[in-house]
Amino acid sequence: MLRIRIWQWPNILAVDAALIALAWQATLAVPLELHVSQTTQIVLGLSVWLTYMADRLFDASKRPLQELRSARHQFTKQHRNTLWHCWWGVLISNIAIAFTGLSIHQLRNGAGLLVLCLLYTALNQTLSRRFFPKEICVALIYTGGVIVFLLPSETLWGPASALAILYLINCLMIGAKEQQIDAALQVRSLSRLPPALIILLEVICALFLCLLNQAWALPIGLSLGALCIIHFHQKKLPVETFRVITDSALLIGPSVTLLINL
Repeated sequence: MLRIRIWQWPNILAVDAALIALAWQATLAVPLELHVSQTTQIVLGLSVWLTYMADRLFDASKRPLQELRSARHQFTKQHRNTLWHCWWGVLISNIAIAFTGLSIHQLRNGAGLLVLCLLYTALNQTLSRRFFPKEICVALIYTGGVIVFLLPSETLWGPASALAILYLINCLMIGAKEQQIDAALQVRSLSRLPPALIILLEVICALFLCLLNQAWALPIGLSLGALCIIHFHQKKLPVETFRVITDSALLIGPSVTLLINL
């Protein structure tokens, strides 16, 4: 029987992905002195959850339980009917909230990102058994979700680029640690690239911070530092623990920055 510890639940339910996106949206908005409405927060949070949960549901639905090695996929398989019902309910609610609370400009930006999310899901499910660079796609789409309701703002492209590299490091670290899980799923991505690539990206991200305003460099730098520490100690950590704390590292930077700005 699948045993899930209390600290795993946010990751199992994909709630952590939504919280991370909301934290970074709020953090990027502070230097721009932009007001982030409750509607945009709700739509972003629900949209991230829908994307992550759909990916897991499709992954689990096509494979027998014995091929699923991760706790999140096993849970999704065992509760797929309930999760699908929740997914459709959240989707309908999210659409209703978006059309009643977002501006035309925000709807247009959100619709463009939605098309990319649907395209990613279709390509990932179709090509992953051969090869699909899901880590790059997730990093770019996730970054797009964080900034989509803050546009237009030319000053955002610097921190957004650094964030995309940060998210890519996160995805590659998890992918490298979960190679056996991906092998059981017959998924082929960038996770088998040389470990030195992650170190190179960490250096590039650190150098990128020198070009940013301190208000953005601080949170990105804090999360990058946390990822580097985890990366250094990765061999000592079990896979499930590693995934949770690697994702949690992305919350450290924005959480500290938002507390400072209270």
